[in-house]
Amino acid sequence: MTGGPGGPYSGDPAGGLLALMAELEPALSTEAVLGALGQAAARPDGRRRIAAAVVAQPGLLTGQGARAPLPGVLRFISALARAGAAAVVEPPCPRCGRRRPLDVAVDGLRVCGGCRGKARALRCGRCGKVSSVARRNDGGQPICQNCWRRDPRSWKPCARCGNRRRVAAVTEAGPVCQSCRPGPALPCSICGSADSGRIGISQATGTPVCERCRKRWITCSRCGAGALLKGGTLREPLCARCLNPDPAFWKRCACCRETWQLSEAECTRCSLDRRLRQFLTPPGGTAAPELDRLREALVRVGRPDLMADWLSNPAVRRTLQAVAARGAVTHEALDALPPGQILGHLRSMLVAAGALPARDERLTALERWITQAVAGRADPGHRRVLHGYAVWHHLRRLRGRLDGRPASSQQVKNVHDHVTAAAAFLDWLEARGLTLAACTQADLDQWLAGTSGHLDRSANFVRWAVARRHASRLTAPASRWAGPSGPLDQDRRWADARRLLHDDAYPAADRVAGLLVLLYAQKLNVITALTTGHVLHEDGRTLLRLGSRPIVLPAPLDALVGTLAAGRRAPGSSLLHIPSPWLFPGRRPGGALSVDALAQRLHAIGISPRQGRSTALFTLAAEVPAAILAKTLGIHVTVAIQWQKIASGDWAAYAADVSRRTTPQPVPSRHETQSQA
Repeated sequence: MTGGPGGPYSGDPAGGLLALMAELEPALSTEAVLGALGQAAARPDGRRRIAAAVVAQPGLLTGQGARAPLPGVLRFISALARAGAAAVVEPPCPRCGRRRPLDVAVDGLRVCGGCRGKARALRCGRCGKVSSVARRNDGGQPICQNCWRRDPRSWKPCARCGNRRRVAAVTEAGPVCQSCRPGPALPCSICGSADSGRIGISQATGTPVCERCRKRWITCSRCGAGALLKGGTLREPLCARCLNPDPAFWKRCACCRETWQLSEAECTRCSLDRRLRQFLTPPGGTAAPELDRLREALVRVGRPDLMADWLSNPAVRRTLQAVAARGAVTHEALDALPPGQILGHLRSMLVAAGALPARDERLTALERWITQAVAGRADPGHRRVLHGYAVWHHLRRLRGRLDGRPASSQQVKNVHDHVTAAAAFLDWLEARGLTLAACTQADLDQWLAGTSGHLDRSANFVRWAVARRHASRLTAPASRWAGPSGPLDQDRRWADARRLLHDDAYPAADRVAGLLVLLYAQKLNVITALTTGHVLHEDGRTLLRLGSRPIVLPAPLDALVGTLAAGRRAPGSSLLHIPSPWLFPGRRPGGALSVDALAQRLHAIGISPRQGRSTALFTLAAEVPAAILAKTLGIHVTVAIQWQKIASGDWAAYAADVSRRTTPQPVPSRHETQSQA
């Protein structure tokens, strides 16, 4: 170029620089070039050295700035870029490739601060990690910054509390520890809080933003997209695109080149994808297709920040690595791993993502438990009898009732309790050297006179054994239901119903579930099994199908049910949100809310499901014929007849009898139920 050594301006560095810039950037005025040179160096001799260096190496302006002999050359290049020079290229770091301010030269090339520290890093003499050297010990070995901060010799007396601790900050009074570190002086411009972590000035808005808001994931109030919070308020949060729609203002994620942010670091989704690939790929192999499908579904979740927090759990990482190490991902392969909540949740996510076929986990667990219980019998005859009772009697009947539907927790518990009672009776016989075939009525009476908690259900096993000729000449009495055991408080029932109908302080799901118990005497396992298909809309009315005849819901219950059916989302279920048909979805993807979880939520708002249902069924049975009650509530007609017989008796005599059996519980006040909720 004309500005090189030996050119017409070789004796005048400033003139040569102007001639070089006139050829490289004709649109840039001489005043702009001289102004950029003045910003790079304040003294004339500094400006001459910068001009001479650029004239000697014109390539410094077009991408080779890392070879600059003077730091002022880099400042000159940045000033030209700010002045609008399109041909001038700010040099990236020659080591990491990132566009960051370049610092000192390493091996003849200027690098960024991070790469400078890595280039000068040595192996720490204490922890063994390669890191920047903070100090050297008495033997001359390097010590990294982390080890030096843990060394008591680096601690200083706190200027506030006086204790000798690590230095967290240096104030006007002197060094202070972490406990005495002064808090932020400015409130956060987004949440308004002054105690939500460290306060920093946002590069996007120029206002103070706390650490919590910098990491907050929001749904933008304008575009509706999920992204990190960049501005606005908590009521009207804004993403990066809506805060400043100028594409030139924002940088892009270095991986996907799509996410708008203030740096070129990995965005949250790309970081999540990288970590999932790391955990779901076995060492020296490739990830299974099922795990790849799961990874793709997890990267697309609405809250990738929560998924990243979930991956930070060491137990989650160990479970993912154990699943990946098994190769092919099947239900049988997962069954071979140690059971646990994390594995169960991972299985449900695999099913929801379409990587595994759906399976009734409750029924499968019950079958596995029955196999173990039968195999644990020492007597071959008892093993054969227990297998027939558990598999061919209870499991066969349960599968027939389910007809392809998933088993409820109450159904599984019922089979579990009956098989446990049968096993307990067989254990009692074996302990006395008896067999079921040799058991006499006297032996059975001795068992039934005991204090075991399995007496009632073991009697059912004895009757089955006699009918199948595994035993003979035995008679076990059948227990009959004698009516509700608790008090029936109509005043409390209507007070709770009015509270749930008109108090908006409670969640809609809890209000609907409580009203279904109090008004329509529904069991919790029936409520959790409701789907959106049970909610009907005809002629502007909302109907709910509990039995064969739908029920017209009164106001405002109809609006509550409609709202619940339109926007169903379980609290804490944002790891993998899969559209679910359940009216009360659970935390696991695609699953319904468990009966135990619903019972806890109702008790928290002052609703007793068992007593509320008994009171409602008692009242309805006295007012509605048994046939209609069975069709509308979805109960068996025999149950409806039994309740009708109880309800048509003497109310005063029944209440007096119940008062002698139990002590009525006081009705919680409105403030008590709200505090519990």
